[in-house]
Amino acid sequence: LKPRNACLQGSKLAEPTRWRSTDLQGDPPSVAAAMRAMGRLLLLTFGAVAVLRVHCKGEEDEPDMEEMPEMPDIDEPDDDMEDMELTSQQVKDMHGKMDTDKNGKVSMEEIMLFSSKMRKTIASRDISAVLDEMDTDKDGKLSLDELMKDMENMEDWDAKDETKESWEGKVDVEKAKFKEADLDGDGFLSKEEVPALFYPETHEGVLEITTKASMKARDANGDGKLTKKEFFEGDTAAGGPVEISKDDEAEFKNLDKNVDGFIDYEELKAYESGIFHTEQNMLHLFDVADTNKDKHVSADELDAAKDQLQGTEAKYHLLEWAEHNEL
Repeated sequence: LKPRNACLQGSKLAEPTRWRSTDLQGDPPSVAAAMRAMGRLLLLTFGAVAVLRVHCKGEEDEPDMEEMPEMPDIDEPDDDMEDMELTSQQVKDMHGKMDTDKNGKVSMEEIMLFSSKMRKTIASRDISAVLDEMDTDKDGKLSLDELMKDMENMEDWDAKDETKESWEGKVDVEKAKFKEADLDGDGFLSKEEVPALFYPETHEGVLEITTKASMKARDANGDGKLTKKEFFEGDTAAGGPVEISKDDEAEFKNLDKNVDGFIDYEELKAYESGIFHTEQNMLHLFDVADTNKDKHVSADELDAAKDQLQGTEAKYHLLEWAEHNEL
């Protein structure tokens, strides 16, 4: 993923900070793409909005961007990464970390397992800014009351357009996520427990809650699966008609693993977790790097492909992993 800002400005997203949209890749996003991205953000409910409040205090405040703490996305690198290059040594060292069976080649399974590990590790590293923002009594933990108060303070996020039912639904989802993330059941989320609330993909139970909420929001006829229209229109802030682009068509086709013309629960779960997008990015990496087509990538193949990966999402993953591992 690439650098983005959580504050929508017209049909584009202002820089330089980052947010959790996996739709917005490549060229500047269309209005529909921006609407869908914001919709997914709202579907993560107002607990996730607290993440963005670190960046966006409201248009009236116009805070100094340099003074705002950054909340990095697990998948998105800094602006500086746009111009960074992977060295041959970095590539080979990273390959060694992904090559779990030490056979000199990396399979798709190995790289996806490594990605999952990195998502959890980086989420834990990046949560401090969010906890500092929401922990009003500064006890180093997040209480349910602090979470609820944070939600109530987000009136500038179209709360005036919320129906009572919609608002109560968001509250119920956040409470359920909080309870699931509270592993020791003490009524607070420690620094180790907080990541699950804002990065559902790092906690199976919280991911289940998030996916069910997303399915309910999109599934207009309640049949437990999503048509193309339900999937994309239910992913907008307004929930209204949107133009489905060719890229959208391709995304839907790739997500529809069982090729039945619908997105079922497990397919939506892969989408909400970010696994789907990571897998698509890594498939592109394999398409470029696996020159002998043995469904594995050697260190030499990966090194030879690094220039071809310039500007791709796969490159951003590798750079983020290399940065975290201090390679």
